[in-house]
Amino acid sequence: MNIAAYTSKYYLPTFLSLYDSIKNDKTVKLFVLCYDEEVKKFLKKKIKTCSLITTKDIEFKNPEIKNKKYNNFNEMHGVYRLAYAEYLLKKIKKPIHLIDSDIFFFDKPNLLNDLVRKIKASVAFAKHNYFFNKKIMENKYGIYNAGYIYFNYDQNSLNFLKKYRKLCFNFISWETKKHGKSNFADQTYLEKLIKINKNVKIINHSGVNTAPWNIGGFNLSQKNNKFYVNGEKLIFYHFSGIRTLFNKLFFF
Repeated sequence: MNIAAYTSKYYLPTFLSLYDSIKNDKTVKLFVLCYDEEVKKFLKKKIKTCSLITTKDIEFKNPEIKNKKYNNFNEMHGVYRLAYAEYLLKKIKKPIHLIDSDIFFFDKPNLLNDLVRKIKASVAFAKHNYFFNKKIMENKYGIYNAGYIYFNYDQNSLNFLKKYRKLCFNFISWETKKHGKSNFADQTYLEKLIKINKNVKIINHSGVNTAPWNIGGFNLSQKNNKFYVNGEKLIFYHFSGIRTLFNKLFFF
């Protein structure tokens, strides 16, 4: 399977945790978009099994994204990572799993392939499944989480990406409204795209994109060194927003 990740020098420790969780799985081919030269040099020297892609590679195919004005790195990342997804799909002509670097696999990544094949998806992602203030949180950050998106290599997924990229290129912002519906990042667009594109599916599995915002609503268990969420295998946990101090104090 093909995992498409991304990192900069500032997020390198997080990415290395992701890498640790999949490095022994010989079925995984890992692609990494490097946002700066420092992280590219480090990965090229230390990790020989990654296929590295640079922002210049992406810009060569998409010069308009280089010339766009961004208010911050998050906005740039939201535009570049979708250009990266399209670039990679067309380059390898195989399905990809686009994931944030703050994800850690607790079970075999190939379980994701089983899930998306079962639902016959061209594009697939998961709901946030907020445990607290659900409606307020959905209005602010969206019903669906964009930290993990599966793209099959077919016309439906390419059409989806084309529309998705256009929406984010025209307007992307990390600002949220105090009241009403926010147009947040690249997440709230998923609610529109799922209605107008073919074969876009929701992954209804408690062990996919388990995260700080939904973990409180699940029953957790452990058996034979495996973790389970509502009786389903914990495939990966999304450690979004979690920071540590001296590896002893963790905060969200």
